[in-house]
Amino acid sequence: MPSVKRPCQSFTFEYKLKVIVRADEIGNRAAAREFEINESIIHYLQKKKVVVTKLPKHQCTCRTGIAKFPALERTLKEWIISQRENSRAVTTVTIPLNTKELAR
Repeated sequence: MPSVKRPCQSFTFEYKLKVIVRADEIGNRAAAREFEINESIIHYLQKKKVVVTKLPKHQCTCRTGIAKFPALERTLKEWIISQRENSRAVTTVTIPLNTKELAR
């Protein structure tokens, strides 16, 4: 691991898959030294191996979540679209307020 602190990086899934395969071949610690990343990142990537293999190679993030309140989100999306069609401002303040009203 490098002695200089590195800024946060975003790796593509292609790179992540390459790291996982190499770690399986030579071990986590050696792969961490080879790719100059923290060993904990390799452990995390190995847990996400199934997801990493299914997503596009150029993508960097994994946004695979299930909405807790899908009906509320659909209603809120319709409200935002209608507000924008009527040339009304939709701000980060009005969205949570309207969400609370819709949830009641």
